[in-house]
Amino acid sequence: MRPVITLTTDFGQDDPFVGIMKGVILNIVPDAQIVDITHNIEPQNITQAALILNATYPWFPRKTVHVVVVDPGVGGGSTHKAKKTLEPVIRRAMVVQSKFQTFIGPDNGVLTLGIQPDSRAYEITNKKYFLKDVSNTFHGRDVFAPCAGWIASGIAHSKMGPRVLKPVHLDFPQPLLKGSSLHGEIIHIDHFGNLTTNISAELIHETFPPSATINAQIGKHLIKGLVTGYYQMKKGQPGAIINSWNQLEIFYREDNARKKLKARIGQSVTLKAN
Repeated sequence: MRPVITLTTDFGQDDPFVGIMKGVILNIVPDAQIVDITHNIEPQNITQAALILNATYPWFPRKTVHVVVVDPGVGGGSTHKAKKTLEPVIRRAMVVQSKFQTFIGPDNGVLTLGIQPDSRAYEITNKKYFLKDVSNTFHGRDVFAPCAGWIASGIAHSKMGPRVLKPVHLDFPQPLLKGSSLHGEIIHIDHFGNLTTNISAELIHETFPPSATINAQIGKHLIKGLVTGYYQMKKGQPGAIINSWNQLEIFYREDNARKKLKARIGQSVTLKAN
């Protein structure tokens, strides 16, 4: 099977950055299959990129190499230590070897959800696997893309540099059970304006009896009951459903829930059974 490499960035579609990264990879591993996950991550939105990666990687074959470049700290050195509060902590470049797949990106938390208990993380410091001239502003081209190419071609992860024992982890908001109500929040808004929450189907099933009618409260809006398909709501009506991420989603049939509800990331969503 040809090597598979995925790309997730906040570069957008108007500039040549993504194409340049692909060129670097193909110079190292010409038969690579390069898959674009998305290049429309909000600029510098590390949390969004981590969530997209988490929703995506389980569907890829073994030995896939996932490259994520959402890198507000680009250009920072790899071993510099901050002096109390006078200087920012400068991020490392990192490759994570999991049991079945590989994750490459900045050590800024973007790879949090790809790191499993049996994963091994390595700092990318071996300049043998960089491009010759490393810029201050485009490590996607000069560090991450060549690293992905070399890993996909069979170079051992450990060749990239020393072990990273404590990678940066993002703290994702967790739902809370207060009395008989389950309190969560919006963690992602998709292209259609649908609102994904941090309340999983598993947690709903653990919290409420199977026969219960579950109502969702968002702001002043009460949505009665969960449906199993968008078609079950009339056009222009709101609904609640378990989506393909296996999370609770708030939607408007053939309309935009974000605009209708003036919703935002981090906004509270409460579930309560009748």
